[in-house]
Amino acid sequence: MVAEAGHDSAAQLTAPGAELRIGVMQGRLSPRPAGKLQEFPQKYYAAEFPIAARLGLHSIEWIFEAPGFAENPLWSAAGREEIRGLIRATGVKVQSVCADYFMVHRLAGEGGEAVARSCDVLAELVVAAHAIGADRILLPLLETSAVDTPVLQREVVASLKQVAPVAERYGVTLGLEMELPGAEYARLIERVASPQVRAYYDTGNSTAQGADIAEDIVPLLPLLHAVHVKDRVRGGGSKPLGTGDTNFRGFFPRLLRGGFRGDLVLQHYFDLQPELEAERSLSFVQHLLESARAEAA
Repeated sequence: MVAEAGHDSAAQLTAPGAELRIGVMQGRLSPRPAGKLQEFPQKYYAAEFPIAARLGLHSIEWIFEAPGFAENPLWSAAGREEIRGLIRATGVKVQSVCADYFMVHRLAGEGGEAVARSCDVLAELVVAAHAIGADRILLPLLETSAVDTPVLQREVVASLKQVAPVAERYGVTLGLEMELPGAEYARLIERVASPQVRAYYDTGNSTAQGADIAEDIVPLLPLLHAVHVKDRVRGGGSKPLGTGDTNFRGFFPRLLRGGFRGDLVLQHYFDLQPELEAERSLSFVQHLLESARAEAA
């Protein structure tokens, strides 16, 4: 993996659970896009790095989406050099890439030629991620790209098996985010049989599906690479952290008892004050971790 200059941030905790690093989804430190919660912040992405550094965030999760993907800095040599410069200047890493591209160009359910093209793009994205020092790509297998039938699950397993050797070669984990119960979620990952294909759990999305995340996460703990920290209501949308139905109080102690040593990435609801709302979200998670450490002691 490409090493990047930088330093560990204030979010690198120093007691039990010290290995847990806290990052933020790209765009959460920029003005919210009209009519949506998330998109690649073309005008603001560079400005987010010094903001993240001021807040003490370890990393930014870069968005790679289908609209305008060829203009995304991650997709060109010059753009990747710019990203590496931002990392060097601020110490804020790009540890992961959120590949929303595959919610449009799916890895299953599209027909052979289309799926093959998507697999080719994913393989190229692995190389691009590695070039900026990222060691994880989030694959959101949910909503339009959900794999909620046996046929779709067979197809996505085949796609992942095709790309897994490239991920293994470059040391980039493919983190699957799915809307499946924890035990079924784990079985699908195990079918791929690659150390670089693991779980990327979303606390809010699983809550919205009706799960108690403190129990749902248990079968995934041996496979868990990272967590999106989000709050939602059951059957509904996102809320500021601590105001929805997500069982954070049960979830974080379970993570620590299970030996989780991956990353936490804020994907919190935000509205008019992105920097302030990110600061509050970071503080919320840090306090939860402190409580969980005390409970585990």
